[in-house]
Amino acid sequence: MYIQSLCEFDEFMIAGNALDELRHNNLISENYIRTHMDSTMSETQLSDQYLYQGSLKSDPEIKVSSSKRVPHVIDLNQGSYQNGVITIDATAQLNGSEGFASLRDAYIMLPYKVSMKNGATAQTAAANRLCTTLKCGNWNVIDSLSLELNGKTIVSMADYKLFWNNIRAQTGYSPQYVEKHGAESFLFPDAAQSVSYSSGTNSTNGDGYSNNAAFSTSFTASAPPDGASVPNDGFVKRLLSNPPTAGSDFTSSWPSVGGTAAPTTISNQTSRGAFVVGAATANAIMGTWNHMLKIKLTDLHPIFREIDLMANPQIRLRFRVNQGTSVIAVDATKGMSLPSTTLSSGNSCPVMIAASSTGNPMASVLAASAGFSVSWGAVANALEPTVDGTYMPFTTARLYEPFVHLENPQAIISKPVKKVRYNDCYAQWFYQRAGIGKQSTQLNASFDLQLSASVKNAKYIAVLPFAEQTSNFATAAVQQFQSPFDTAPWALQPGSSIRNFNVRIGSTQTFDISHEYDFHHFTNEVAKIGAINGDLTPELVNGLLDYQTWSLTNRMLIADVSRLTERDVPQSIQIQGTNAGCQGVNLLVLVISEQELTFDRLTGEIIDYTTA
Repeated sequence: MYIQSLCEFDEFMIAGNALDELRHNNLISENYIRTHMDSTMSETQLSDQYLYQGSLKSDPEIKVSSSKRVPHVIDLNQGSYQNGVITIDATAQLNGSEGFASLRDAYIMLPYKVSMKNGATAQTAAANRLCTTLKCGNWNVIDSLSLELNGKTIVSMADYKLFWNNIRAQTGYSPQYVEKHGAESFLFPDAAQSVSYSSGTNSTNGDGYSNNAAFSTSFTASAPPDGASVPNDGFVKRLLSNPPTAGSDFTSSWPSVGGTAAPTTISNQTSRGAFVVGAATANAIMGTWNHMLKIKLTDLHPIFREIDLMANPQIRLRFRVNQGTSVIAVDATKGMSLPSTTLSSGNSCPVMIAASSTGNPMASVLAASAGFSVSWGAVANALEPTVDGTYMPFTTARLYEPFVHLENPQAIISKPVKKVRYNDCYAQWFYQRAGIGKQSTQLNASFDLQLSASVKNAKYIAVLPFAEQTSNFATAAVQQFQSPFDTAPWALQPGSSIRNFNVRIGSTQTFDISHEYDFHHFTNEVAKIGAINGDLTPELVNGLLDYQTWSLTNRMLIADVSRLTERDVPQSIQIQGTNAGCQGVNLLVLVISEQELTFDRLTGEIIDYTTA
């Protein structure tokens, strides 16, 4: 295919491809590139040039494939999901399939159930559809992942490793992608100005850090340094993305959905998922959210972007799902707090509970001093452990993998071996290494972290600060990302103030002068990671973090170490800095390194590979 017009050229550039790739594959001429690049220096006659370039060539007929099908492979769990580990083995089921598989286009369908249950005191009303939803990014329901190709483990399973997916989305995705795919992926970033905090006492938003206000009656400055009494618009959009209500009579409101039985059948037949209203009585299920989550493999790991077309894909996936239960205490004013979160699988809580202040979803539900619990899990959960297919068309995890039958695969047949490069991640958790608890004055707690592993070919280091849990909640002693009121792990410790930041690779410092200032670090490191053309072309911009959001609630620290590392030389990594804030910090260090994979596109054989 040849690039025909400026429009197609721009689309190709937006996809992140460089001019060298265009030249190498003979997709565009040198003269055309020069013409286009010259036009970007001008601000006039651009429409004329666009029309002229488009008129120079005829449109070619595009006939690449004769058929496309999307078979699915079910998991091997046989209805048992209590331990949270799901295995999908496509080695046998897809072996010998006709055509070429595209892992880049593959996705997992995961039935995921969230339940809310009343305590010993009756509530005012049953839960409604907007009482809870998922945190930003539906991939956060998966805690860890391993990938085998042709019997070889290419990606290994490790705790906290997939927190990296939030960074990839924040730095690589575009607002236009959010507009198109936000609802299916629950990808609506949280507002930074609506974060609140309560410790030692209950509040209508919950205790600890919270960002679950869906409605506000005013617009005024609030307690946080840059806060305002505004709702979290990202949270609101995710609430609205919840499954539709089933089991209710809609004959007068939406007659197309019908009476009580019809919405249930329609939800099952269309795989939309379903919210089922419960009861307000004591110890009853208040409501159930039956999600049918579509999780793209490319959202789970970047290696899947590199495996475009492969015959006989011998793929085996294992992933651990976040499963657990949070107990919520409620006081006489309907203030909420978190006594405990118990995780049976995984490390984080992927759901959020809406606020109970006036006008918010939980306000009309809660009764004074009436506590409740919320539970989440694959297919079933601790509060509703029985597998129920009433609202789900299937009760297994499935891998959907597109196969394309090429009209002329001669180019692949003649050169079947392909070598790709992709990034992988090593994660290490550092507990109470940058201050403990909280105080009214600065901690100024210095840290010097030595990673336990030496890494080859590291590209960048990401340091994620989370609030140290001592006295962070009224009673609970859990991590920030285990709270159903908080937006973590999408967001980090609000107000994080780590300064004097530097990374040592071997004996060499990454920064000649340790980073102190927000504007300096955002401009030189954060804004450039994953950015089209290194964030130097304002016409082509991607990334979901603006400067203020990063500074207030998503202040990850990035160090591009690619200039200092070697492909085959293991090097020690040391992270240094000072927590200048007034609350202790737990730190998650992610080391992103480049790996290589060589495979035969005809046989699916893995010829050579490296691992993180």
